[in-house]
Amino acid sequence: MSKLLLVRHGQTSANIEQVWHGHTDTPLTELGLQQAASLARYFHHYQPKVGAIYASPLQRARITAECIAEPLGQAVRLDPRLMEFGVGDWEGRSFDALRGELGFFKGMMADEHHRAPAGESRCEVTTRFVTAVEEIQREHPGENIVVVAHGVAIAFALSHWIENDSVHWVNYRVNNTAVTAIDLERGEIEYLDRTDHL
Repeated sequence: MSKLLLVRHGQTSANIEQVWHGHTDTPLTELGLQQAASLARYFHHYQPKVGAIYASPLQRARITAECIAEPLGQAVRLDPRLMEFGVGDWEGRSFDALRGELGFFKGMMADEHHRAPAGESRCEVTTRFVTAVEEIQREHPGENIVVVAHGVAIAFALSHWIENDSVHWVNYRVNNTAVTAIDLERGEIEYLDRTDHL
């Protein structure tokens, strides 16, 4: 049976500093590169039959995907719809500020159309990401597909597929280079947030 394998990128400085870098093109840290290399070995040994690898064009996802792709002899296909949740003018603000004085998390959880100034809404991110992944899967029937993307966007999509809405996304948060396998036809997660390669 074919699998959809959703992968979060390796560690970045924003992950360490607890700031939001949605559309900000942040490089991987030294540890992030090591995580991506460990992930590549996992795919080479345990998931060798991969039909296609897609990634967000942001370098943290693209480089993670390239690490997976190289030993498998695959090319990485980039799709901007797989990018992280962009918060516009509030990019680079701390999670504490977004949670506290700016009230962003509260607003975003209460209303799927809530947005930061010049940013996206939870509804928009979910729609573009889900649409992209479902199109990708239709283009590769019967194949194992890898999609390397970002934590919040992946969580929104998983909540959409499993709960039929994105409000429960906090139940689907994933760690850096975690692998999640899902059967979209059945709406079932085979495994969530697998990091045993680290």
